Amino acid sequence: MNQKAIIKRCKELGCCDACCIRYLGIKTPSAYENAQEYVLKISADKAGQPQKPETNIEPEPVTEPTDNFPQDVKTEAPEGATGTTEATSCEQSTCSELLVADNSCETDDSCGEPQPKRKKLEGVCVTCLGVLQEENWPQCWNMVQEMLEKKRYECATFACALSAPIATILRERIVALHLRDACAAYDDASLTPLKEAWKWSFGARLAAHVRLSLDSGAVSPLLVTLHIEYPDDMQELEVLKALSPGLFSARRAAGRRFGVEFTRRSVEQALAGATLDALRTRAQLSEAPPVRARAQCVSVVCTHAPLYLGGRYVKLSRALPQTPWLVNGVRMMHSSVQEIICQPIAALYQMGVEDAEHRLKFMSAGREDVDVRCLGDGRPFAIEITDPTRQPSEAELSELCEQISASGHVRVRRLTPVSRDDLAELKKGEETKCKTYELLCIKLSRSADDEPATNGSASEHAAGAGVAVTARDIARVNAYRNTPAGDAARVLLQQRTPVRVLHRRPLLTRARRILELSARPVPGHPALLVVRVRTEAGTYVKEWAHGELGRTRPRLGDALGARADILALDVAAVELDWPRRPPPTTTHCDPLLL
Repeated sequence: MNQKAIIKRCKELGCCDACCIRYLGIKTPSAYENAQEYVLKISADKAGQPQKPETNIEPEPVTEPTDNFPQDVKTEAPEGATGTTEATSCEQSTCSELLVADNSCETDDSCGEPQPKRKKLEGVCVTCLGVLQEENWPQCWNMVQEMLEKKRYECATFACALSAPIATILRERIVALHLRDACAAYDDASLTPLKEAWKWSFGARLAAHVRLSLDSGAVSPLLVTLHIEYPDDMQELEVLKALSPGLFSARRAAGRRFGVEFTRRSVEQALAGATLDALRTRAQLSEAPPVRARAQCVSVVCTHAPLYLGGRYVKLSRALPQTPWLVNGVRMMHSSVQEIICQPIAALYQMGVEDAEHRLKFMSAGREDVDVRCLGDGRPFAIEITDPTRQPSEAELSELCEQISASGHVRVRRLTPVSRDDLAELKKGEETKCKTYELLCIKLSRSADDEPATNGSASEHAAGAGVAVTARDIARVNAYRNTPAGDAARVLLQQRTPVRVLHRRPLLTRARRILELSARPVPGHPALLVVRVRTEAGTYVKEWAHGELGRTRPRLGDALGARADILALDVAAVELDWPRRPPPTTTHCDPLLL
């Protein structure tokens, strides 16, 4: 491949130095840091001396950026540059010289009123529309600097991304087809992407301006995205409707699905397999349209990768939902576990109420009912913080735990940063973990082998007067099993979806297992007993205790030999080693009876 010939042809078509290197397929970052020097080196004559440009254009010195847009730079056109550019001067000509040759008038009489005069831009690349040219960069530097100062990120590195005008895709294709037509050996698939060349050239200079280290998006959590627009973007793409009418008619027919007519993907599809002949005959387009305005940066977006904090919460209240409980927009409880945990975090990052609702996401390994406490080591949970300005210190994490625990309703002993992979483990554990519960139950009727009452009428006996939990009752519960000996499960349940959750769960019959089962009496309360069960995930323990009119079989009463109901429930342990660190000391809380 003749690199000099390719550069010469690119210059004839109006490409900047950086785009010339792109069409050579060069993917060395250092080449784009000083594109002009690299092009002159390749264009050296046989004696090894670089050819001097016919126009005496000095490289623009690097200056401190200003708040104003860069002014258009004019250079005098070389002598004789009127209709076409001669081969001897093509190598050093710029797209501005070609634009001078454009004979379109500055006013349009067909519209009925005179148009304001517009200067013909000189020096703007017909391919990248100025995105890779240094005179456009100071404005971008200022906008990035302003945004970083506004958001106050505490990050030593950054990655940059570009949203470029879609018209550059069409222009790139036209130039590539010209190169393939001029050089038989040219591979038009070797073009270096505009965004890559931009990162290597603009990104390196931006890093020095903002005093941060440029890194890849896979490494740096801070991403700076520049949106650069070209005023004639959509107008130039209209020619593609003639080139690929079927594609765009189908997109118009599916208007609801495609909100925008021209997208990067649709433009690439329309240009796939296009030839110069097709462009000339169908789209009446043989060269890249003349540039009438510079592509300019219209916005800068800075975002930090989400931060994840993990921990375990202990819920001490029987009147506290896990998440805000709203019915038809009306709050049913004064607060929630989620709100108690998130409020100090929102204050640390100076978030308002609405901002916190969008930027803080609460996740947990399952949930407990409003009237159920979660004791022991607590339930694993995580908080996702969107666009955090910094990583909290160990001291700040400890302070957050103290502020959360000060509520008296929720305790969090430790908060620690976790990764996205850890979150997947948390959600997986929600479906696979085992849990241990303690149930405060009441015996409602006599067992078959209870001693008959010595006093009272038969009606009092039938109503359960003098019902007490006996040693035989406790022994029956502790020995109960409906599975074969040696089975890992003690009790196999068949549970229909409880009525209380039918509004959010499908009506199914689920098989669930109780792995361990034991009971003990409550001193001073003859009719009460505490039942401890260890179950697999998804077991409805309340329904197992009272049976829900036969919707759960067997029930606790089958093991007890008498009717029973549940008065209170605690989650005693959630068996999930998350976050991975030795768990804290078990919480000592009031007994179930209280």
